[in-house]
Amino acid sequence: MVKLLVVAAVLLTLSGAASAQTAPLPFTLKQVGPGVYAAIEPEHQAGSNAGFVIGDEGVLVIDAFFTIDAARALVGEIRRLTPKPIRYVVNTHYHADHTGGDQVLRDAGAIIIAHKNVRGWVRTNNFALFGDRITPELRSRIEALPLPDLVTDTDLTVWLGARKVMVRTVLGHTGGDLTIFIPDANVLFAGDMLWRKIPPNLIDGSVKEWAATDADFLGMPGAARIRFVPGHGDVANVKDVEEFRGYLLNLQRLVGEGRAAGLKDDALAQSVAPKLRALHPDWTISDRAAAAEIRYMDQELAGTKKRPVPSGD
Repeated sequence: MVKLLVVAAVLLTLSGAASAQTAPLPFTLKQVGPGVYAAIEPEHQAGSNAGFVIGDEGVLVIDAFFTIDAARALVGEIRRLTPKPIRYVVNTHYHADHTGGDQVLRDAGAIIIAHKNVRGWVRTNNFALFGDRITPELRSRIEALPLPDLVTDTDLTVWLGARKVMVRTVLGHTGGDLTIFIPDANVLFAGDMLWRKIPPNLIDGSVKEWAATDADFLGMPGAARIRFVPGHGDVANVKDVEEFRGYLLNLQRLVGEGRAAGLKDDALAQSVAPKLRALHPDWTISDRAAAAEIRYMDQELAGTKKRPVPSGD
C-alpha cells in the first residue's frame, strides 16, 4: 500500500511537471532567419511582439513584452534553443508594452540598450498610455521599470561574435525609437514603426516623420527579400510596409479633407472612420481606435499635438 502511494505521488508530481512544461506560451515563436526568432503575440497576451538573435558568443533580445510572465517565457525559449548567454536586450522605444519585462531580461544577464530618451520617459510618460484606466498596481510597476544601462541617439553596431546586428535610430513613433537589422539574415525588427493590419498608437507619433521612415524601409537594398517583424501583428513583408505607410497617408489625407470642410471632433471622426475602414477592409479598426487615430491626426495637423519632450542627459 505504501509503495502504491509513493508511486501515485511520483506520477502526480511528474504529471504536474509535464503540465507546467506544456503550458501554452503567450506568444508564437517563429524562426525568421538562421538563428533569428520573432515572438508574435497573438491575442494581447504579452502586450507586443519581441524576438531574439543568436550569435556566436551570445544572444541579443529585441523588446521584453508587457508582462513579467511573457518575458520569463521568452527567456525559457531562448534557454531551450541555446546555452549561449543572453547579453543584451534592445528596447525599440519606451512604451510599457515593450519594456514591462526588462527586469526579467536584466536578471537573465542582459544589458538594457535603448534610445537616450527612454531613460527619461520610461518611468513617467508611460502613465499617459493608460489614462484613467491606470491602477495603483500598474502605477507601481511603471515607477519600478528598470532604466536602460546603455543609451544612444546615434546608430550602433553590436557584434555577437562574428554576427553583426545594426541598431538604428529612427523618427516617427515616439521620438525615441530604434530598429534592429540583422544583415546576414535579412531581418528587420521594426518595433512600432510598423504594425501589420492594426491601427498604430499615435499618442506620441508624428505621421509626417513616420511615413518618411517607412519610405526608408521600402528603399532598403533588397527590401523585397527582407522579413519585417512589426511591433504588433504577424511577420510582414515589403507589401505590408507599403500598406501600412498607405494607411498613415490615408489617415492624414482624410483628416485633412475633413478639416478643410470645417468638421471637428465627433463630426470629423464620424466622417473619416468609415472611409478609412473602406480603404482597409481587412484591418481590425475598432471604434475606439478610429476615434483616437483621428483625434491625434487632427492635433498634428493643427499644430497642437503634444509629444514627449527629451529630458536631456
